[in-house]
Amino acid sequence: MKVKTIRLLLVDDEADFRSATAEALGRRGFEVTEAESGERALELMRGVLPDAVVLDLKMEGMGGIETLTEIRRQHGPLPVLILTGHGQFDDAVQGIRLSVVDFLQKPVDVARLSARIRQILEAGAPLRERTIAELMVPAAAYRRVRDDAPAREVIQLLRDSLFQRGGEQVAEQAHRTVLVFDRRDRFVGCVRPEQVLELVVPPFLRDSPYASFFTGMFLAQCKVVGGRAVADIVERGRTIDVDAPLMEAVHLLVTERLINLPVIDAGELVGILRDKDLLLEIAGAVLGDLTETDEERADAEHLVPKGKA
Repeated sequence: MKVKTIRLLLVDDEADFRSATAEALGRRGFEVTEAESGERALELMRGVLPDAVVLDLKMEGMGGIETLTEIRRQHGPLPVLILTGHGQFDDAVQGIRLSVVDFLQKPVDVARLSARIRQILEAGAPLRERTIAELMVPAAAYRRVRDDAPAREVIQLLRDSLFQRGGEQVAEQAHRTVLVFDRRDRFVGCVRPEQVLELVVPPFLRDSPYASFFTGMFLAQCKVVGGRAVADIVERGRTIDVDAPLMEAVHLLVTERLINLPVIDAGELVGILRDKDLLLEIAGAVLGDLTETDEERADAEHLVPKGKA
């Protein structure tokens, strides 16, 4: 069965970059039409509509966002992939609002560009930022204690989270955060390993600039912390609304130096958003899940010159 040739429109005002990229994509089986400006791209699209558009964000005359706006007005949900340089955050945000299917940063790797175009056309889905609700771990997956319980209970739960049952092999058996609720079953906050470490350090060591240390101090302090109430160590810090933008959650994790954030919906705890979940999301956005055909891989030594940043 003959595979349909993908028609691309490559829009870039830098002639050398445009020509080299078009040639490399052509070797990978694409039918590439070049346009040196946004105006020329719109003119060409009134004749034969491509399967996808690869559009440079920064061009003389009609820029990428202006061109994209016109493409959306005239041709609706046509797949458009943006080539962007460094420091173009505002334009990138505008591009997302105009349903860009993805961004690739210049200088572009043609093998990656080729694989991404094929993936986009197969999936037929625009670039979409996932929600906190999609990324969070449900609150039911976490262990919980009452705020009037002794600290030894939460310490035991945190210890158990480090080990698999039946052995002492370190594993991510359970989440290393314990949720704290009051007697009315209202969410109070979290206890993480760092709160237990803080509990072991006596106040005079935290408050004095002339702290001194001696062997046996750690063990002695451990013996006295187990009877403290969980309410004394719970972190009553930040939470995030389930409908908040993902960047707000990242900002809170960074500025508050947290490993996770409780997620609230209508005043109720519904989940925990972890730093590792966001890291995986960052990796997915940056690295993608792209594979090449054997022909594309064989052609990978052909390089495309750098475009303008």
